[in-house]
Amino acid sequence: MILFNIIQSDEKKAEEMSSFLIQNAYALQTHIDVNTLLTVDSKKKTIRLFFITKALLYSNIEKDIKDRFFSDDMIIYATPISHINEEFGEIHRAKIKVV
Repeated sequence: MILFNIIQSDEKKAEEMSSFLIQNAYALQTHIDVNTLLTVDSKKKTIRLFFITKALLYSNIEKDIKDRFFSDDMIIYATPISHINEEFGEIHRAKIKVV
């Protein structure tokens, strides 16, 4: 399992991505956070869409998201989940798209 992250600047687009991901069984639920990105010389609003999914789906999800929702400011990455509540993990393994 992985925690899949998509960062970009459009909240409406994040909601559209969320619907797409759930409808295509890439995720059971998603989270959308509004954040502030700070650098040495700038400050801007970012939207982080994140969800738990199967690690083997990473490439498929990345390709589908880029094909349908690409933007120049989009950052996509994932982090491994080393531990997950047993019941929550079983639900995800059973209901997320078969690889």
